[in-house]
Amino acid sequence: MKVTVDPSIGRPKSRDESSKFSSQIGVVTRDVLPLQVRWKDVDEEKDLQPGIDHIKIHMDINLDDPGVNHCVIVRVQASSRQKRYRLHKHYKKYSSHEEAKNNKPSFCASQENWEEMCELFASPKFKVMHY
Repeated sequence: MKVTVDPSIGRPKSRDESSKFSSQIGVVTRDVLPLQVRWKDVDEEKDLQPGIDHIKIHMDINLDDPGVNHCVIVRVQASSRQKRYRLHKHYKKYSSHEEAKNNKPSFCASQENWEEMCELFASPKFKVMHY
């Protein structure tokens, strides 16, 4: 499907294209890219390339345009942030760290990834930043 992203609004103008675009960004965030603890740790060239390749395979989109490429990266950032928020919300449901680690949410790719995020959520540095 051809998708024309309008850099001035950060997404496609067409409702149908915008829906497909958002869905692909969600797939990339959930299934293709590793979950990043902090976005500043992401090497856009190396870490995002599998996601960019996935989008190119599934959509006809001009990622050579710097404005379009920026929009895609911003959408992936927002989706990643939302996923971390949902994981943290799930983590906080449990009364103990061990109980949380043993109850991986269905939307987390792997137990290893979930345990890594649990360690982050339990760290004193994270608690100072978020509580």
